[in-house]
Amino acid sequence: MKASTGARAVLLAALVAGVCGLLHWLGVGFAILLALAVLVGLVAMLVPWLGVRGLDALLQQFRALRWRREEGRHHAFAGIALHIVDDGRFVWIAGRDLQRVLRTADADDVFAARHPGRWRHSDDGELLLRVDAVVERLASCPGRLDPRILRLRQYFERDVLFPAHERRRRGGAA
Repeated sequence: MKASTGARAVLLAALVAGVCGLLHWLGVGFAILLALAVLVGLVAMLVPWLGVRGLDALLQQFRALRWRREEGRHHAFAGIALHIVDDGRFVWIAGRDLQRVLRTADADDVFAARHPGRWRHSDDGELLLRVDAVVERLASCPGRLDPRILRLRQYFERDVLFPAHERRRRGGAA
């Protein structure tokens, strides 16, 4: 087996040497060598550039597909995206998102009953609660001194209610 592999290698080397000798005898060896060098240089420069552009476009499409539901949502607490709507009068939070943050699983009607008169359903039937009512509830609930509840209240006051109040005060759009 080794003899046949070695014989093949010698035969290939002789063939390459013969082709190179023929090209040299014809006087076109240097031109072909130069053309191959230019071709290899172009391939070395363009293939990575095109490959990186193609890979970047593919990654951008993947990111857009992955984050399409969260696009436009700019609020999150503890890694949980919050659907918050400012209608110009009040700021509303989706009940299911608040329940995920609070780690509860109450029915929507039970959850809405804790905020009497300060809840509504969105156009698609999702329970929305007024954020100011949620802050009041968090300030008086049994676990109000829990560090997570304190941080959540602070988040709502500082990052949700205060900017909305400032937008209204300055007369800006919601």
